[in-house]
Amino acid sequence: MNRFLKTLFATAALVAASLPAMAETMRLEWVMQGQFAGPIVAFEKGYYKEAGVDLQLQPAGPDIKASVTVATGADTYGIGHANQVISARANGAPLVMISQHGQKSATTYIARKDSGITSIKDMAGHSVGLWFGGDEQEFLAMLANAGIDQSAVKIISQGYDIIGWLNKDYEVMQVTLYNELLQVYRQGFKKEDLVFIDPPDDASLVSGGLFTTEKQIQENPKAVQAVVDATLRGWKEALADPKAAAEIVLKYNSELKLDEQVEQIKAMGDLFCAGPTLKGEFGKSELKIYEVAQKILVGAKLIDQPIDLNKAFTNAFWEKAPADYKTLDCK
Repeated sequence: MNRFLKTLFATAALVAASLPAMAETMRLEWVMQGQFAGPIVAFEKGYYKEAGVDLQLQPAGPDIKASVTVATGADTYGIGHANQVISARANGAPLVMISQHGQKSATTYIARKDSGITSIKDMAGHSVGLWFGGDEQEFLAMLANAGIDQSAVKIISQGYDIIGWLNKDYEVMQVTLYNELLQVYRQGFKKEDLVFIDPPDDASLVSGGLFTTEKQIQENPKAVQAVVDATLRGWKEALADPKAAAEIVLKYNSELKLDEQVEQIKAMGDLFCAGPTLKGEFGKSELKIYEVAQKILVGAKLIDQPIDLNKAFTNAFWEKAPADYKTLDCK
C-alpha cells in the first residue's frame, strides 16, 4: 500500500468537506494543448456559460495531479483516467467519473525494427523506458501476463521527451499516441520502421475521462450536467474541424505549432473512436475498463483491496446529454 497516497487522499477528503463554495474549475491533465481541445473549444465558444456554469480551465504538469486537486477541493472537475479514480476512492477520496471520452489506452510501446523485439514476449534481456508514478503499471501488467519477471527486464525511468530513446538509452519507449509518437514520426521514423507493443484489453489502462466528487454531484447536479453536456459538445466540434479547433487551442498556448496540434486533435479522435463510441455512445463508461484497471492496481499493491466499482463512475449525466453530442464521425 502507498501510505503517502492513503494519507494524502484521506486528508483531501476532510479538507474538501470543510471548504466553502468557490468558483468552478476544471483541472486538465497537462498543459493547454490539443489533448484537451474539447473543453478548450467549449470554453472559447462560451458553451459552459451558455449552460449556466462559470467554469475556468486550469493546466497541470508532472507535479500537479487533477485527482489530488479535485479531491482537495482546489478544483471542481478534473481530466484523468479510471485507475486514478479507483486509487483515489480506495484512499478515501470519493471521486466519480461522469463522462468517459477515451475508450482505449492512450499509450503504446515502440522499438526499432532492428532491436530484435517483436512482441512483449521478447522483452527478457531488453530495456524499456517508462513513466513512473502509476503510468508504469500498464507495462508491468503486460509483462506479468506474458509470464516475464520484472527482474528480467531493465526498466528505466524516462523523461517527458523522446531524447533517451533517440540516444538508444533504452530499446522500448512508452509513448502516448497523441504526443510522443507524433514526435517520433517528426524525427523521420515511419510506422514500418517501428515495432508496436500495444496493451491488450486485459492489461490496458483506458485514458481520458471527466470526473468530479460525490459532493459536487449531490449538491450541484445541474452544474455537473451542464459541464458534461458542454464538454461533449466541444469535443464533437473539435473533432469535426481539427484545424479550427487547433487555432483556438493556440490562443491559450502560443508556443504550440498549428500543424502539430491538428495532428494531436486527430489522434485524440482515434482514442475516442472505440468501444461505445462506435455504437453512437461517445462519453459512456463501461464497467469492464474499471475491472481491468482495478485488477492492475490490486496486483501492483497500489490499493489494499478492491472497491465497489459501480460507485467509481456514473452514466446518469451522459444518459441525459443531447443525443447529437454522443455521435462522432469515426470513419
